[in-house]
Amino acid sequence: MSEGETNIGDILGGVIGMAAPMMTGLIKSMLSPEMIKSVVGMVPNMLGAVVDAVSSIDIGELISSTMGAILPVAMKLLDPLLNMLGPIIEAVLDMLTPVLEIVGPLLEAVGPIFDALTKVIGPMIGALTNALKALLGSSS
Repeated sequence: MSEGETNIGDILGGVIGMAAPMMTGLIKSMLSPEMIKSVVGMVPNMLGAVVDAVSSIDIGELISSTMGAILPVAMKLLDPLLNMLGPIIEAVLDMLTPVLEIVGPLLEAVGPIFDALTKVIGPMIGALTNALKALLGSSS
């Protein structure tokens, strides 16, 4: 390299040499007790502002407006589906009606019998379960 040419390292070294004392002074002032105390003093105010902002949100109104926007779109999307499924559901219910007309009175007649059985068998099953738990618990 000739005498007239400047090296990039020399330029960067000169800039860093000039900036280092300024940066050191800036860092010292940022880490000073007064600055730290000032920043720490701002934290409660910032937290208070956040709490005020969050508490000012009306959740009910937010949900209501969101649902008010979503429901019409959902209804428009579901309407063709329901129009298509409506006849299928109607046909299934028409087929089940005769079965339900037979099963309904049968369940009414058998219901009290099952009720009596559950009152008798329920405590027996509970006692057997407790005995089994005690037996398995003592074997371990």
